[in-house]
Parts: sequence; structure tokens; C-alpha cells
Amino acid sequence: MSTLKSLLAHKWLWSYLGAAAVFGIIAAASQNSLLTLSASISFATFYILVGIGQMLVITTGPGNIDLSIPNTIAFSASLGFTLMNETNANIPYGAIAGIAGGGAIGMFNYALIRFILMPPMIATLASSLIVRSLSIIYFRGMQIKPPEGLAWFVNYRAGGVVPIIFLVALALAALTQLILARAQYGRYIHAIGQNLKAAWLCGVDVKRYKLITYALSGVFAGLTGILLAAFTGGATMSMGDEYMLNSIAVVVMGGSSIAGGDSNVIGIVGSSVLLYLIVNLLNILGMEPGIRYIFTGGVIIGIIFLSGEKMSRR
Repeated sequence: MSTLKSLLAHKWLWSYLGAAAVFGIIAAASQNSLLTLSASISFATFYILVGIGQMLVITTGPGNIDLSIPNTIAFSASLGFTLMNETNANIPYGAIAGIAGGGAIGMFNYALIRFILMPPMIATLASSLIVRSLSIIYFRGMQIKPPEGLAWFVNYRAGGVVPIIFLVALALAALTQLILARAQYGRYIHAIGQNLKAAWLCGVDVKRYKLITYALSGVFAGLTGILLAAFTGGATMSMGDEYMLNSIAVVVMGGSSIAGGDSNVIGIVGSSVLLYLIVNLLNILGMEPGIRYIFTGGVIIGIIFLSGEKMSRR
């Protein structure tokens, strides 16, 4: 019993238990549960990627949230696909440009925070509006198609079931967890999030590590944009809209503290899968969009409440 209580004290576990429960309902309600699971983890891949970037920003302390993610996704995909020009040989150049563009947006976000002293949420929101305007001016809001080779790669399923992009996301999640646990960068951003002044007094270059963190958030958003646009058939201006709040939801549902100083990569994987399993379950049950949003929000609140309650009793 004590072992079970100790296990349930881990906030990230609740997202996995929730995912298992929802999949059980899907298996009972659908004859193609394996196909539904495969589709769910495909789309959960993009939640994982943006969730990791958002988690890094949130870890640096209260008020640090990146609201530029949706338009960074769209801009990076449009930039990358424009350079690829539907040509397989140009995939590396376009991908690098799109991801680098996301990183540049992240650095611009931090420049607004540092030099103009704007609160992070306002700075990233203002940056997002600028990025969206640039996307409309330069890419004219048109759908830009991916090269066939990239589209084939992101839609490939190992064994016909496991999406290759999900495996890529798991590898990046494992690498991020390793960096946060073992590398100086991980120790420092946790220290900044727990007590910024104390970290500065201990010699941590707070400005440098925050710059790196916002840049990484942009890099993950840029990578998401390239992969998502290839998966869905093209880059559009609205392709990243759902990732603003969901990128925050998977971080909190996954066990990271919204107050900063505490990150949990493994929880993001579980909460991302859970979130999209819920979407598919509600589609199977034929619920209206409004009801789906209410139900999904209720589940998110429930997961956060349960995990927080267990932590308070530890």
C-alpha cells in the first residue's frame, strides 16, 4: 500500500492513468481502437514538441509563458516550405531555415523582455502579432505544400502502427530529460525558476540562460511547424492556433509546476497522448464541438486537481 501511495505521489503518473482509462473506453466503443491509438499518438507528437519548449520557458519562473508559439509554428513552416519549393533536394535547407527562424523569434521575444522590460506574456503576444503580419505579407496566407519525400517521412508508420515522428519526439524528449537532469543548463534554469535572485548571487548568468531558453522554445515550435505542415499537407496561417493553450495544458497536466523551478518531460509525453485520446473519443461518441471543449477542459482540471491533491499530502 505504501508503495502504491508513493507511486501515486508522482504527478506525471495521473496523465498515464488517464490515457490508459480513455483508451480502454475507446477499445470498448470502437472496432478500430489500434488505428485510433496510432492516429492519436501521431497528433500527440506535436503536443510533445511544443510542450517541451513551453516547459523550458515555464521552468524559468512565474510569469514566463511563450504565447508566440502558434504563429511561430505557422511562420517557420511557411518559410521552410517556401525554400523547399516542393523539391526533395531542398528539404535540409528549408528545414534548417524554418527551425532557425523559430529560434530567432524566440530570441526576439527575450529581447523585448530584457531591453524594453515587457512582461513575458505581453512580449510574446506582441511578438506573435508581428510574426503573423510578416507571414501574411511574405507568404500571403496561401497553403504551401511540402516536398513528397518529407510528407512520406512524417506519415510513415513502423510496423504499420507506430508513427516515425512519434519516435523522433520520444528521442528528443529523452535527450531533453538527460540535459535537464545532468547538464549545467538544466541545473541553472531550475535554480532560476526556484529563486532568481539567489541564482544570480550564486553566479548564474540569468540573462544568458533565459535567452537560450526562449530560443529553444522557438526552435521546438519551428520544428513542430515543419513536421506538422508536412503531416497535414501544407503550411497555413492558422495551423498553429490550437497549440497556444494546449502547449500550456500538457505542461501542467504532465506534472511541471506553473510557478517554475520544476520540470517533468516524461509527464508531457503522457499528457499529450491523453489529450488527443480524449479528442478522438469524443469524436467517436459524436459529441458537438462545444461539448467536446467543455469535456476536455473538465478532464484537464480534474487531472491537475488530482495530481495537486496527491502532492499536497506527500
